[in-house]
Amino acid sequence: MVTQQKNIQFYEYRLLVAKVLGQSPEWVFMNLPTLEFTDSQTQELDDLVNRRASGEPLAKILGYKEFYSRPFFTNEFTLDPRPDSETLIDAVLQSFPKDQPYQILDLGLGTGCLLFTLLCERPKSFGVGVDFSFDALMVAKKNQENLGLTDRSALVQGNWLKALKGQFDIIISNPPYISSSEYLDISTLHDPNLALFSGETGLEAYQHIIPDIKTFLKPSGKLFLEIGKGQELCVQNIALAAGLCQEHALKDLSGITRVLCYNLCNS
Repeated sequence: MVTQQKNIQFYEYRLLVAKVLGQSPEWVFMNLPTLEFTDSQTQELDDLVNRRASGEPLAKILGYKEFYSRPFFTNEFTLDPRPDSETLIDAVLQSFPKDQPYQILDLGLGTGCLLFTLLCERPKSFGVGVDFSFDALMVAKKNQENLGLTDRSALVQGNWLKALKGQFDIIISNPPYISSSEYLDISTLHDPNLALFSGETGLEAYQHIIPDIKTFLKPSGKLFLEIGKGQELCVQNIALAAGLCQEHALKDLSGITRVLCYNLCNS
């Protein structure tokens, strides 16, 4: 017997049923009309449905979210992977062809979805991921192990570029870029504040990251930044002051400028 769906999308309900029964969503779809639940499973499913109906993101309930066709663990300590961020992956892959070894740095690692996706797509490369949050790094470590990337990546707890050494072909970052005064919907507020907010203007993270980037970029290296809506000009001004020139900008599926690519102005 299937419990009441309670005002959530059917595909979401199917995923919650799969979590409770320990089966695949496909199996649940094929057997949904005849499913039977124990009393404890019925209560668990009801609790999960209520959490979703109250606005908690599905990824936080399931403990994972798909990004670039791969599952990534996530929890309350990490920003859930978002489709908009796949724009950054596309930007890097367009600029750096296959079958070459690259040194990649990810500032603000979170789940690791950006860095680990690039390492999967560019299998000769090595990556370093930095995050201030130890709890976030523990989530990234699970994803690193799950994807078999422990030998091709290093995780570092730190404050942006401090304590780092070396130079990189590719530096990426999806830093917090939301103003502390901006209104957010309830689902977004389930993500950690550390990964969302960046001072009164939403630009503080860029002001910390960009001025020191030149030291860490190889002469032919590129910096890829995810930005918020309407931030392109402000970020460009910060970058120009730091000796970086904008190479191109990419829009996400909603038509919003989402990723900026920079190189050294004298390169």
